[in-house]
Amino acid sequence: MTSLLLYMQVAEALAEGIEQGLLAPGDRLSSERALAEEYGVNRRTVRQALDVLTRRGQVERVRGSGTFVSQPRLERGASEFFHFTERLRERGYETGAKIMALERVVSSRKVAEDLDLVSGAEILRFHRLRTINSSPIVIETFSVAAVLVPGIEDHDLSIRSFYEVLQTEYGIEMERSRQSLEAVVLSELEAQWLQTEPGAPGMLERRLSFDRDGRPVESGTDLYRGDRVRFNTEAATISVAPSL
Repeated sequence: MTSLLLYMQVAEALAEGIEQGLLAPGDRLSSERALAEEYGVNRRTVRQALDVLTRRGQVERVRGSGTFVSQPRLERGASEFFHFTERLRERGYETGAKIMALERVVSSRKVAEDLDLVSGAEILRFHRLRTINSSPIVIETFSVAAVLVPGIEDHDLSIRSFYEVLQTEYGIEMERSRQSLEAVVLSELEAQWLQTEPGAPGMLERRLSFDRDGRPVESGTDLYRGDRVRFNTEAATISVAPSL
């Protein structure tokens, strides 16, 4: 058996234990030496196997402490109009938020076009860090016309859903969004906020959200830790005509 097959075999065995719940999130894996003895391989092979699991986001290496099972990934539909707070609490997660910055600024040309505003209109731009079970997972940056939400600064968006505030306090009920996804790498500041390494993978979701009347209300981005989220899609069956 080649070394390639060996380290992949070790990686898959460890992954299976994680998926079956034999190793729970936060559990510390045995040392490289102990794993090498358990699987009958050398430490280099174990190290390669752990590299595989680290790239998959299934384990995390903490310098000076060891290797730990990662927290489970957030799973959501790629085309889903996702209410972060409501959906995750329904699944039993503890959600949290921290306002990193709130700016009252003149809109850029792009944001003005997105929100159907006159050039130079005043907007509020929020930067919010969202957490699941106290672990940072996404940086939200979103803009809304200031005229739509007077006094929104008085509402605590660290404990309330933005969409819930829109509906309850302003009578604006959000219904749909237009979204796109792209892979990115995290900058030094983004990595600091998300508690990972600069250059780590991220998933950037661009979003324009509309209310029930079809009016664009919110323009924003969600920047996820790439090892903390999985976007799912569903494909319809394709009918293939018989060849002639």
